[in-house]
Amino acid sequence: MSPVSNSFAASSPATETDQAIRAIISDKQHEIAPGCIVGTFKDGSAQKMIPQGYADIENRQPIDGDTQFYAASISKQFTALAAATLIAQGKLALDDDVRRYLPELPAYRAPVTVGMLMHHTSGIRDSLGLLRLAGMNDVGRASKEQALHLLFQQQGTDFAPGTAYRYSNGGYLLLAEIVERVSGLPFAEYARRAVFEPIGMKGAYFIDNNLRPGTFAHGYLPVGEGFAVRDTFPRFSGSGGLMLSMNDLARYEYDIDRGHKVWTPRIAKIMLTPGRYADGSLIDDGNGLSYGGGLHLGEKGGQYVVMHTGSAEALKHAYTRLPDQHLAFAILCNRGDWTASAKLRDVITASGVRYPGFPATMPTGTFYSEQLESRYRLAPEGDGLRVEMSSDLTARPTVQHFTPQDDGRYHDGSMSITPTDDPARILVGRGGIEGIALIRRDKDVTE
Repeated sequence: MSPVSNSFAASSPATETDQAIRAIISDKQHEIAPGCIVGTFKDGSAQKMIPQGYADIENRQPIDGDTQFYAASISKQFTALAAATLIAQGKLALDDDVRRYLPELPAYRAPVTVGMLMHHTSGIRDSLGLLRLAGMNDVGRASKEQALHLLFQQQGTDFAPGTAYRYSNGGYLLLAEIVERVSGLPFAEYARRAVFEPIGMKGAYFIDNNLRPGTFAHGYLPVGEGFAVRDTFPRFSGSGGLMLSMNDLARYEYDIDRGHKVWTPRIAKIMLTPGRYADGSLIDDGNGLSYGGGLHLGEKGGQYVVMHTGSAEALKHAYTRLPDQHLAFAILCNRGDWTASAKLRDVITASGVRYPGFPATMPTGTFYSEQLESRYRLAPEGDGLRVEMSSDLTARPTVQHFTPQDDGRYHDGSMSITPTDDPARILVGRGGIEGIALIRRDKDVTE
């Protein structure tokens, strides 16, 4: 297998899907602008790699497959993966008390385990939040030692360890420190030897105080008529810190799906087993999923999904894998005013794949509610619905536009339409009123 090279997009003829994806990541107001690169993967091989925009505006360096991005929280799965390799070797265990490796931590009201750090159930406070509370608004100036010192100074946890879920950059900074102490190597060096080198991720590395020479995407925010550089990300690793290109991600996808040099069945079990609270119940991340090894995972709308986002001030990323279909999608962006997860959702839809949780069916035709004495005409509109509502209360029909959401419904902002297993019946709701049934009236469709 040869992961997609930089020449893929240039040498392959653009399809309608390519054009649709490029439109999603294009800036129609600026000729010179930062942007994104999209990667789509099938059976572990890159199918498309579509870049748009500039990694370095000043030097007119375009984004390409080898452009390195500060990966932000996309890094967490690689920190967990490094820890998982030690667990697989028997050198570390998920139920180990972290004070065995980090005696600088206070003895909290209940032991914090390695698994709690990995699954965000430790109650360990957020390291970036602590730095900002200490007056360091630009965390890009902070050192690992300063961040660790603040964590070691905390005399309590946000909740009893193991009893709740709260996303914590501090927990992952401590996890990286444990990997370093157990392996006997600097964390960045251990990750290189145990993860990046075996997989063939030649350009990927964890930051250890300084960026390496090479082409990396500056982060940008819009200012006035142009863009200003905002490279305000930390120069240490664990919760973030990974520098990653889309070509590196292609090699990672191959190892997950087919190579298994690092992503072995044993490692996959560690990474993809959802965490549990101390009482044995499954973690709920608050968005309908659980959390495993640096990854949100679970079922949405009948599809098993693995995903994570990454966000710094001016860099936004999203990554979604659909294991049952052997599909994966990623977007890396170097502009802080775009929402990467929303753009990736549009990319997945443009690729002809139902976004996880999106309604499995699109109800169309004419429906009627006896309770509301109203008629609804539903027609496709892109990937959404155009709905024309009429009743004796209105002089003329009201038209509203609904888009699919990952709660399995269509929304227009204030009103929802929910498909059911019966194509002749849908449910509508608005303003706290849910579940009013609409029944299809086929005889009205041609009126």
